[in-house]
Amino acid sequence: MNLEELIGKTMERLCVPEAQGVPQMLARFLGELEKWNRRVNLVGVKDVERVCRELMADAFFLNHYLKDRHHIVDIGSGSGILGIPIAVLNGSITVYSVDGNLKKVQFQRHIRRELGLANFFPIRGRTEMIDPLGADGLIAKAFGTTESILDAAERHLGVSGKVFIVKGKDGQGKDHPRYRLEKELSYMLPDVEKTYRLFIYKKVS
Repeated sequence: MNLEELIGKTMERLCVPEAQGVPQMLARFLGELEKWNRRVNLVGVKDVERVCRELMADAFFLNHYLKDRHHIVDIGSGSGILGIPIAVLNGSITVYSVDGNLKKVQFQRHIRRELGLANFFPIRGRTEMIDPLGADGLIAKAFGTTESILDAAERHLGVSGKVFIVKGKDGQGKDHPRYRLEKELSYMLPDVEKTYRLFIYKKVS
């Protein structure tokens, strides 16, 4: 199975509609990631098929919950493994991808040019220091504690904005005075034995 077929199959198994050209675009993204990863440590997983199954598939899962969002911030975005697929799948959603690592942001800018992603904006900086982005959604994986993610979201979300936090199987939801936990669920990705948890918070004040 080549990379395009693997991406298409993974999307199918996660019930993501396959728009024309999407597997090809995402295969180009992963191909560039593999090349850059030989010189710069963008992701710890080096095998590109594992990157698809274990990392990018999270974006396909999250995609189901982002349909009513218009402006999303991906904090601690790293190589863009969540934000780039979401931008490819949703041309009407603006994705701001924030990371403090210059090399990772340079890679994201390269992918923006390569794929012509007019709705994808890589930003270098600390989430708590950059200008407010006026988003209605924020996604985070491996950024820090739930509390630190919700605190970081304060600067960028208005009331009724939602925060989507991906954690490992032992992740726990936390109370927060300005957010209500709307949903928490466990899930698995195709051909991956790990269990993950998704927490969805809504800003209430």
